[in-house]
Amino acid sequence: MSSSAGHDTENGATRAAAIEPALAAWGLAGAPTERLDGGAANEHWRVETDDRPRVLRRYHPRRATESLPYEHDLLRFLADRKWPVPAPIATDGGETVVETSEGRWALFPFMRGTPPEGSELLLQRKGSLLALLHEDLGEWPSPGQRPTFGRVTDLDAAVAPEGFRSFEDFLAWYADEDPERAQVLAETRQRNVADLEAHGYGDQPDTAIYYECLGANVLFVEDTVTGLLDFDMAHEDARVADIARSLVIDCGSDNQKVRSWLAGYAAHASPRLTGDEVELIPPLMVASELWNTVAPLSMCAQRPSEALLKSAHTSIDHRLPLFEVVQPHLARVTSAAAG
Repeated sequence: MSSSAGHDTENGATRAAAIEPALAAWGLAGAPTERLDGGAANEHWRVETDDRPRVLRRYHPRRATESLPYEHDLLRFLADRKWPVPAPIATDGGETVVETSEGRWALFPFMRGTPPEGSELLLQRKGSLLALLHEDLGEWPSPGQRPTFGRVTDLDAAVAPEGFRSFEDFLAWYADEDPERAQVLAETRQRNVADLEAHGYGDQPDTAIYYECLGANVLFVEDTVTGLLDFDMAHEDARVADIARSLVIDCGSDNQKVRSWLAGYAAHASPRLTGDEVELIPPLMVASELWNTVAPLSMCAQRPSEALLKSAHTSIDHRLPLFEVVQPHLARVTSAAAG
């Protein structure tokens, strides 16, 4: 939803068939639109209006309709707390989700700003930002687990949108496609579950988590944070699972990056990170990488994607083994950084 997106103009046929009925629901029929790049699954269009730009989203078919109110309610709560988030815009009838023959749609404010160049200072700020966000998320009157979602270890929920009955059902399909890599996934999963159980992950309380405080989702104008994008993955899990996913995506196994990010988080965490939470970070990084691999890979069962397959192969062949090998070293780094 940022200005760093692309500039492919919609042709008339596509606009008439898909965008126009959705725009009409918000009284924006005929407004100029521009297709935006970015987003792993959902589609977005910038919409020019008289006062300020908006962003029209078409939700991916795998996102269940019953899960959308959770995201929208959370965004409204954070906007009321003055967080720079794109709270959904309601139609005149009060709806924030509109369904047409072409899909399910929502309208959001356009958030100005760009993701800055990566640096250790930026990583520290992202860690600080998530710590402050977690404090407010802890005060949201959550309805409980978001429908169709689960904890990072609930890979049954991760593959269910693609029609798989369970993670084992998914593995059986993948074993027919790529038996060696399927075996790696199964064995890595087994070790990780045992590791998390040994470190008491099941005893950690659930809270609402962002799960996307990473990559290009944090926008800046100069030194000011002007946008937090993509709460489409927000759900309930231990806060340390949110930390682990940000570290996996933004830091990988780079010691200094992990140290910088965690130092920022620890400095602003309320309550402070416990020793048990800190010990869970390395195995939860493996769990996050498993989730990051399995969920997109399951989408290839119905809609084969060369890009998704390539990413999954890289993870199975390189990233997952690396995260497992460096667990002891990451444990020392995270312990020192978290104080």
